[in-house]
This record gives sequence, C-alpha cells and structure tokens, in this order.
Amino acid sequence: MYKRFIFILMPLLFVMQAFANEPFTIQNTHTIQVTSKINQQSYELYVRLPKGYNKSKRHYPLVLINDTSYSIATASGVLHLIEGRDIEEVVVVGVSYSKGTNPLISRTRDYTPTFAPDEAMGHSKEAQQVSGQAKNYVKFIETQVLPLVISQYRIDSSRKTFVGHSYGGLLGTYILLHQPELFSSYILGSPSFWYDNKVIFEMEKSYAKRNSALPATVRYFIGGNEGWMVTDLKEFISVLDKRQYKDFDYQHTVIPNMSHFSVFALLLTEGLISLYGK
Repeated sequence: MYKRFIFILMPLLFVMQAFANEPFTIQNTHTIQVTSKINQQSYELYVRLPKGYNKSKRHYPLVLINDTSYSIATASGVLHLIEGRDIEEVVVVGVSYSKGTNPLISRTRDYTPTFAPDEAMGHSKEAQQVSGQAKNYVKFIETQVLPLVISQYRIDSSRKTFVGHSYGGLLGTYILLHQPELFSSYILGSPSFWYDNKVIFEMEKSYAKRNSALPATVRYFIGGNEGWMVTDLKEFISVLDKRQYKDFDYQHTVIPNMSHFSVFALLLTEGLISLYGK
C-alpha cells in the first residue's frame, strides 16, 4: 500500500513543481509590445480588462498608469475588489519603463519636463544626464499608445484618466499645463514639484498668461508625512485658487499618517472612487 501511494504521489509532485516554476500573471491582462517612433525606445503596455468586458458590448473608461514596477499590480488588486461594486468598471493600461533600461534612468528621461543635469535630489548623476524628455514621452502616448489601445479595445475615448505618482505626478501636471485635453481627468499623487527649482510653477505661470480656462478634472493626493512636499503641493493649489480657471474641477487631499511610499494604494482608490464612483 505504501509503495502504491508513492507511485501515485510522484507524478503529482512533478505537476506541482511545474506549476511552481510558472511565472505569475495578472488575470485579464494582455501585454502589447510597442516601440516609440520618437525616441526609438521599446515599451510594454499592460492592458487589464474588467471582469465583465467579454460579456458586454459597452465602451469603458480608460485609466492610464505609469511606474508599472509597482503600480499595475497594485491597481489590479484594488480594482479586483472595488470594480463593479464601489466604482464602475474601467480598462487599465500600464506603460512600462523602456525595455533594457535601468528603471530610474527610464523614468527620469520620460517623466521629467526639463533637462536638469545638476538636480541634486534626482535618482543619480547618470539619470540626470538624460532628464527632460517628457515632451517626447507625451508625444509617444498621444500618437501611439492611446490610438493603439483605442483601436484594439472598446474604450470610451471621451473618458480617459492619467494616473501619476511622484515623478509621475510631476509628469501629469506637465501634461495638464501643456495638453490638458489629452486626458479628461487626472489622479496625481505626491508630485515632485521640487524638481529643477520648482520649474512646474513657472510652467503654470506661462500657461496662465495664455489661457483663462483649464478644461480638466484633477484630484491631487499626498501623504501627511511627506513634509515639505506637502508644503509644495499646498503652494501650488493656492496658485490655482487665485487663477480661477474656467472649466477646471480640482481638489487636493492630504492623507494622514501616509508616507511617500505608503500613500499610493490609498490615493489610487480614493481617486478612482472620486471619478468613477457608482
């Protein structure tokens, strides 16, 4: 009887080992390879479809997210719990760091709006040497990423949300002040407004000279334990308060007891509920 049990168990152990060696994948998520025609860098798009996608014919809001080393898994987990319950279903698209590039160099190149080789608070001296190419990255999103996703999936192109955290929050604000209508709404967390001597404040001032309206909905979030970054965000909000832009719906929230790193999951949840709550 004992030998028979061993013979039955051994194939099962081999099967279990085979499964153990399989990489984990996020359910309902497809990967698309795309090379930017602007900077010739290759990226992966992680497209997470809602649970009800294949059972419906409806078009869904699009939520585009960066920093996918942590954001796409977090977003998938959050949505698994709240979509169809607390919020309507959405399609999430994560844009990876460029393939074969150090992530810190990739995000410095793509997410920062100006070349600042001497920025002491950047990731590294090496990363700062390629800084300031956000314009190219945004053009890539505008001319390749969004058209590609909209052509392959049922997307409501009038409801597109950009999500950015840290440098991504800086990038989202850059888009807001240069092409606000590229997205209908923005969820921006812990924005790095300190970058390049607060250059984003100068960009806002330049925008205000040419425009009286800012057609977008924006939700800013930051952790209560983020120190002077909280002060920077409040300063920026006070500037917006004085502008009184037309067609501009904006709010900011300081989430108590959260740090720069712990705040992301909460700000994503709060932002999605604010924009897509049922």
